[in-house]
Amino acid sequence: MLKNSKVLVIGGSSGIGFAVAQQSLNAGAEVVIASRSLEKLHAAAKQLGGRVTVEQVDVSDEHAVIELFHRVGPFDHLAATIKPRLPSGKFLENESAEVVAAFDAKFWGQYRLAKHALRHIRTNGSIVFTSGVASRRSYPGYSAVSAMNAAIEALASAIAIELAPIRVNTVCPGFVDADSPIPGRVDYVRKLAPSLPLNRLGATNEIADAYLYLFGNAYSTGSVIVVDGGVTC
Repeated sequence: MLKNSKVLVIGGSSGIGFAVAQQSLNAGAEVVIASRSLEKLHAAAKQLGGRVTVEQVDVSDEHAVIELFHRVGPFDHLAATIKPRLPSGKFLENESAEVVAAFDAKFWGQYRLAKHALRHIRTNGSIVFTSGVASRRSYPGYSAVSAMNAAIEALASAIAIELAPIRVNTVCPGFVDADSPIPGRVDYVRKLAPSLPLNRLGATNEIADAYLYLFGNAYSTGSVIVVDGGVTC
């Protein structure tokens, strides 16, 4: 499906991004994974093997994003699977500076990536953002996350109209059994599993399937694909 194409995965050193990179390789693509940590990138590349290269980038730095695309050159599909440290306190307890920093990484990071990808993405290419089910159903401690996820989905819908024929879509994952940069978040999420309709957390490869679908379906744009095990039913 992706033979002779080039896929750039931001956040590709771990979690959902790593699974997207792996499935893209399996589908025949050349893959570039990018994130802030070179150590994690090299470890991921060793696991992935195949046609994968690594690039370091901090998406909160606009110049760094611009330089990333110059180094990567022409490509076909961009997956933004940014997973910053997200504020997890209640609304009145969160430090405003932490909320701003999280927005700068997850929302504004994806905004910058889409804006500067356009000079390099090939005709009929696509951009896939990542939001999360807190955009639709929130939980205590998720006020900031809910706001930024909803903003990401709204941005993708708006720019899908402006950037056509480049396609812009969003994957909205539910609770996934994967490492988190937030202390205690993994344990919190795992305790939710018995209360979910499917009685388990999602696997990263199950979420990655949605990105591969959006890469390949030439008539999908402005879409939000929710992969949440029924959380928002």
